[in-house]
Amino acid sequence: MRFALVCAAALFVFPAHAVDVLTLVGKLGSRDIVVELTPPEAGAVAGRYTFMDTGGDIPLVAVSHDAKGWVLHEEAECGEADCTLDDAGKVVEAPTAAVWTLSYDPDAYVAAGTRAVTTGKAKSQKLELMVMAWRELGPSEETTAFGLHDRSAQFSYMHDWPLDWSGAPYEMTLLDVPLEEGPAEALGDATFRMVTDPRTKVAFPRAVALPDGSPVDPANAILADRHYRMNLAAMDCLALRFASYGIDSEWGMRGGFLADYDNETVTLSYLSPRLVSWTQSGSLWCTGAHPYNHFDSDTYDLKTGKPLDLRTLFSAWVPREYGATPDQIADTDLAQENPDAYQWGPDLDLIAFVRQRMTSDILMGDAEFDEACYGEQAIAEHLDIRFAPGPSAVLTVSGYPHVMSACTTDLFTVPLAEMAQFLTPEARDYFPEIDR
Repeated sequence: MRFALVCAAALFVFPAHAVDVLTLVGKLGSRDIVVELTPPEAGAVAGRYTFMDTGGDIPLVAVSHDAKGWVLHEEAECGEADCTLDDAGKVVEAPTAAVWTLSYDPDAYVAAGTRAVTTGKAKSQKLELMVMAWRELGPSEETTAFGLHDRSAQFSYMHDWPLDWSGAPYEMTLLDVPLEEGPAEALGDATFRMVTDPRTKVAFPRAVALPDGSPVDPANAILADRHYRMNLAAMDCLALRFASYGIDSEWGMRGGFLADYDNETVTLSYLSPRLVSWTQSGSLWCTGAHPYNHFDSDTYDLKTGKPLDLRTLFSAWVPREYGATPDQIADTDLAQENPDAYQWGPDLDLIAFVRQRMTSDILMGDAEFDEACYGEQAIAEHLDIRFAPGPSAVLTVSGYPHVMSACTTDLFTVPLAEMAQFLTPEARDYFPEIDR
């Protein structure tokens, strides 16, 4: 495994700190596991572990620690009658599947001990876990099995949190598995293939070749990062069958599966030396009142490694106060000082362009509903643009409330040259073909 080589290099370069959270690797029986443990200086040691071939955290609940070692309880799932509930019906005590007793040698970077099963025919398994990495304990991080798992869950949607070996060694170890590779496919003059995590069945594109021979690494770093985060989201739901992860008696039958990430559809729509665009669609559900029905577009700037700000390419992309009508455009210079405080979208001319080119086949046949989906206000608030070979622009609408998710759709595709009146001068740096 590649992470074993990373471990060997890391151990001789970085000194351990007193408040570091440890990531360890080893075997449980014949299966590879990765373990994360909180530092004893923060209290009794707590942790989590997962099998590398399946994913899905299992809580290790703190019991005690002293100079001789650490004791943790591996939590079992709540059955119908083996969880202690409070008056509100919430779990206050969950069953124990096994007792972990570990002693840690800081000089050898090894935690050794036993895992003693408490259910069925009791048996004890030897544990020898090697530290492969460590990270700093966050200033507000909860040193519990829940706190560790919740951090991974947040990585799945906090896209501005760096997901890398220095800050997320447990997650990166878990994600470091061989991927199933699909055949190479053409997209315009570029080539890509789909790769799939065999545990979650989540497939995501990777660039194989770009038209001008540019390196594919910038595109693949972005695509891999988003793929990783989807896998963490799927594995979060897989783990939501334990009381320590917030599952009480009311929600106890939820979780323990992949939240339908295994049925998510990811489609690459554009790949160039400057941009990558794709869509993600499906109906995701793990816990909550309703599924997340979605059809989302993403476009990233390969030079910055960040989501493309449509203001870079479209002069017709303007700011409004949230809730403003389409004609209430805010002062652009003022909005530039704090862009996140405004809702950015098409100006009146671009709204008119969109509505003139929309075809009737997207309409529902109900005038009031169609206005709520595709009227001027809706276009101002929900229009997005991604790209396709040509180069072309795909104008799409998304981000509606759940009750209006049926509105989400691609409106039309148009050659980018036909949108010249809406483009900035910088757009030609991204699409030199426009002037050919």
